[in-house]
Amino acid sequence: MNPGALLKLFPDGLRGKRIHVVGAGGSGVSSVLLLAREQGAVVTGCDIAQTTMTRVLEQQGISIQLGHDVAHIHDVDLVVTNPAVTHLHPDHVELQAAEAAGIPVTQWQPLLGYLMRLTPSIAIAGVHGKGSTGALLGALAIAAGLDPTVELGAVVPEWRGNVRIGHGNLFINEADEWNYNFLNYHPRMVVLTAVEYDHPEFFPSYDVIRDAFVQFLHGMDTSSRPDAPFAPMVVYNDDIPGCRDVIARIRDLPIATRPFSLERPDAAAGAADVRADTETSFTLLLHGEAQGRVTLATPGVHNIANAVAAAAAAETLGIPPDVIARALTAFPGVRRRFEIIEDGDVTFIDDYAHHPHAVALTVATARKRFPGRRLIAVFQPTLFTRLHRFLEPFAAAYDEADEAVVVEIQPSRERDTGLIHGNDLVKAIAARPAWQGRASSIHYGGNFDETALLLREMRQPGDVFVIMGSGPVNRVIAPARLHG
Repeated sequence: MNPGALLKLFPDGLRGKRIHVVGAGGSGVSSVLLLAREQGAVVTGCDIAQTTMTRVLEQQGISIQLGHDVAHIHDVDLVVTNPAVTHLHPDHVELQAAEAAGIPVTQWQPLLGYLMRLTPSIAIAGVHGKGSTGALLGALAIAAGLDPTVELGAVVPEWRGNVRIGHGNLFINEADEWNYNFLNYHPRMVVLTAVEYDHPEFFPSYDVIRDAFVQFLHGMDTSSRPDAPFAPMVVYNDDIPGCRDVIARIRDLPIATRPFSLERPDAAAGAADVRADTETSFTLLLHGEAQGRVTLATPGVHNIANAVAAAAAAETLGIPPDVIARALTAFPGVRRRFEIIEDGDVTFIDDYAHHPHAVALTVATARKRFPGRRLIAVFQPTLFTRLHRFLEPFAAAYDEADEAVVVEIQPSRERDTGLIHGNDLVKAIAARPAWQGRASSIHYGGNFDETALLLREMRQPGDVFVIMGSGPVNRVIAPARLHG
């Protein structure tokens, strides 16, 4: 089902319609529940276990049942689910019951596209940095009084969730490329953060994932709608070859392009006098002109790039440069994006990094932020096919660490067929020149409980534990702590 089909089903909106979500604990689908309720729907959900997002929904007054039962779909007008459910459980009892009863079923992405249809939108796309950039742009729009609605795959503590419901004429959302999910959205502006090969379980090559981004941009809203406060535009990272590759393929579209860059001083937005060690700061440049010093709460050069991306988009909205600089400095950060947790004389970092490039950046950032301290890199791979395809880059991502810990693979939407095991990553790390003579510093942690016990045994005063992965690997932090 696509947004157009939903429009035919619900031409007058969702007020009074009953919507039930199967697998409501996912990061994206949970935000759609809140948005649908805001538009008048009566919403419920279920999942097999509690997650961060089910707790957020319950705090927001939405009933989430644990477990699945056909009774959940009684008298509902629409059943919503997510790709992980349909990939792993095509015979899911609630979905089968809905089909038998003639109740329409959709993934959550088309529903989001339907909910966004009346508001000019900005989509944040790219294989890295979507959540952070979207949160930053949302913060800039809020600071300027634009009162945006923002939907992300990451939790922003200030918003008490991953969605911020506003009442202005602007919708900002995170547009995920996997499964061509982003084709459900038709934004007026796209912020393109990074394009490189990812999702090997779905995209067979770089060319295919690149072409998916091109197809997404071809679906942008280029109409002359009078309510739109900005012209069709793509703001893109000119430092990333994949972004330039995509932009070269949309030159025939009636869409303006605006580059941002940490390397080109003549870009529409950039940074000078960059510092990325014990402090992350830079001078914001707009069209080559200095606009003030920015200090970010979230460390790393990659987060400077995210901030500059948000600034480039914000300027097109007419947000004054001084407001942009102040709001970037004031933004406290996004959960699980280099989130620092102090535990007495030990520091834990909770980070969402799950692509080898992102893991390497996170480790390198921790090394610069905490010089001279023992660095223990703890990573849970997500998906067997991703670890198999990117085994060597993942092994290389540990090079700057003092100790390496590999947590058992998170299957996500896959099943274990014996393709690869976490111990294969342990062996690949040990074969790296950087780890020669240090095999005893490389560990297979096992499951979350076993890994937490290992970390408690390993910890020494001054240690920095960098916990990385897109799954709930941060569950190892609480039992590994001695304080708090």
